Amino acid sequence: MTRIAVERAKAAAASSALWRGLARFNRERGGPFRYSRNVITARDDKGRLLGGLILQSYWRESYVELLWLSARARGAGLGSGLLEEAERRALRRGSRLIHLTTYSFQAPRFYEKHGYRRFGGISGSPKGRTRHFYVKRLRT
Repeated sequence: MTRIAVERAKAAAASSALWRGLARFNRERGGPFRYSRNVITARDDKGRLLGGLILQSYWRESYVELLWLSARARGAGLGSGLLEEAERRALRRGSRLIHLTTYSFQAPRFYEKHGYRRFGGISGSPKGRTRHFYVKRLRT
């Protein structure tokens, strides 16, 4: 008999097996995945982390998993520099587009200023806020 369960003791092993299964399925249907993950950081002259961006790339697209800057680093152009570096890396690997999500209390105008186009949203989570979905075409 099949059962549905929430994994507790073996959650990490089950998670790995699920990701491997999905990756195998995706390769069979979509071709070579060519997955890469880049962690791009901004540091001060003493090596302290000021912020960074995590970029995932697969097939012919890239995804900004996160972009974060410490309070003292905001407004100095570091976010733009991180985003531009991510776009350069995405183009270099052959991505045709780059996409991301951001919340209404985060940075929607920042991404729009950099040429990202909103293509959807989810309202009410968190209450009174919206999650925005953005995409930017890198190649025609």
